Amino acid sequence: MSVNAIVKRADRITLDSNATGRGRPKLTLDAVVHKDMSLLGLCEQVALDRAQWWKRIHVADPK
Repeated sequence: MSVNAIVKRADRITLDSNATGRGRPKLTLDAVVHKDMSLLGLCEQVALDRAQWWKRIHVADPK
């Protein structure tokens, strides 16, 4: 295949690194965890204490 073939030229195309997708960017895991913790009224210190954490997040099975 010659160097100027369509397939070879397509391989050498460089994409603009500043191009962005449409819409709002996806949330990171860290952002989701902080949002959930703030909704439940939890802080990082509670997350480090297993007994306290379990008491705060435990929900009885509704069955």
